[in-house]
Amino acid sequence: MADIDAIIDRIVAQSRAKGGRAFVSSRVFGAEPILMRGSQLASYLPERVAQMRALARSGEARSWTDARLFVEQGRLMADYEDDRPYAGVFQSYFPTYDVMDNQQLRGYFTWRSRVRAGHVERTSASFAYVYLYELINGIGVEPGEGAFRAIESFWRAYREYEPSMDRYARPWLVDYAAYHDLDPALAEPHALVAHDRAVEELRERQARVLARRRGRGRAPYEFGSDPSGEKRLLTALDEVSTYRLGEARLFRDEPDALRAIGCAVFDRLVAYYHTSRSQDLVESLFGVPGAMPHLMFASAVFYPGERHPDCTYDLAGVRRYECRGGIWTLTSLHDGGQRSARLGQALRAADRQLRAALDYPHPLKERGDPKYLTRLVEREVRDYIDWRASHAPVRVEIDLSRLDKIRSAAAATREALLVDEERDAGVPEAPPAAGAVVAEPPGEGPAREDPAAVGADEAGAAGERGAALGLSREQLALLADLLAGRPPATGSDLLVDEINERLFDLLGDTAVEFDEAGRPALVPDYVYDVSQATGLSAP
Repeated sequence: MADIDAIIDRIVAQSRAKGGRAFVSSRVFGAEPILMRGSQLASYLPERVAQMRALARSGEARSWTDARLFVEQGRLMADYEDDRPYAGVFQSYFPTYDVMDNQQLRGYFTWRSRVRAGHVERTSASFAYVYLYELINGIGVEPGEGAFRAIESFWRAYREYEPSMDRYARPWLVDYAAYHDLDPALAEPHALVAHDRAVEELRERQARVLARRRGRGRAPYEFGSDPSGEKRLLTALDEVSTYRLGEARLFRDEPDALRAIGCAVFDRLVAYYHTSRSQDLVESLFGVPGAMPHLMFASAVFYPGERHPDCTYDLAGVRRYECRGGIWTLTSLHDGGQRSARLGQALRAADRQLRAALDYPHPLKERGDPKYLTRLVEREVRDYIDWRASHAPVRVEIDLSRLDKIRSAAAATREALLVDEERDAGVPEAPPAAGAVVAEPPGEGPAREDPAAVGADEAGAAGERGAALGLSREQLALLADLLAGRPPATGSDLLVDEINERLFDLLGDTAVEFDEAGRPALVPDYVYDVSQATGLSAP
């Protein structure tokens, strides 16, 4: 081939050098070679192409179907390459080699040679489908995962020029995986698995709602009782509904509210359809799974050759392909994977009425929803608003700046409650400082040693640790008495409350309680913890 091109170039150069008439004309011509190889002539028919044409005219081929003729011709031309681009447009329904003229045939094989070299270029859509038919039938590629990858790769590259190819290529990929028993994970992205799983989630939710139902009465929805279940249900609803609550503007600001209303409306629709319609809700919207005859590679030119052995191919638990005696059946939903407009209408009504109830600044317009749906949604929104109000958190504000006034008022109240006899008995008007010795009438309790006698080291350590815990000297003195088993010198309710508040972060519980006689006492379980934390010794 290179030698022929060199000879042509030499002849043209010699003619130009001699000033041939072909090079001195003032007329302008298009780009067309002056001298051409025989294979470049329009009338030229390569030998392999001629053999393919002859095969179609043979007596044997007269009994073949169009699909078998295509496969037999494709196997003959599996490794053929050409160099004659086709500038025209080739259009055909169920395109095959036999419906192409010679120029279209050569143009197709020229384009196919470039595709196999990794250059996917735009051409007539029918050429692209012929190439897919070749891959499906194992022409030029070994059947199995390699062919699956080749189909997928070409489809992804060419869909940029022909988006409508999706409606054919995706089902063909799933059929190919089932036909050749490939890993289901290869087929799942191209099947309606997500849709079928979502419908199955709705069917399971419907069964639970009907199982809980008692009679024909209207049981209120239990808001907030199953957050994880509501999230799963909302995900399923968004997958199969024309109106997606998860993408609504209100969902960004009030996700819990919109999720709860969407789930409540779905459950109420389940009950309504069960009592008022001939079919339950999910069956009415999406039908029921069933086995139906399935034509493998529908809308493609496919010749199976030998009868396929009996087999079963399960896809994600929601689709099952079965071959029995060469006949394929598919058990699944047969709704085409379409989103439900009726379900979308109900969810939009829920969003619209919830926005109105919450005075949301971006309302939705009413679209003439059925009266039964409007009333149903109104009741659920009203129930949710009442539930939300009853479960609103209580806000408590504490003004710490008023604690000193509270303490002063408590001291004044205590002083006012003392009788003269208590004052004569020597009850102190104010708690003594830590370390002070409080006189006690004889015979009233065991002798008590001065806390200062515990030792300077222990007192110093207790002071440092107590300061770290936020305990005052007065509070440490009370704890020291309790740890030593002595009646405390001081023991007001306020002082005990302050100690419990300081030690709560350490213990997570109350450290000091009052016994039946009203005296403060350490909880036995926390004696060791308090001793270690404060540095005070326990017996």
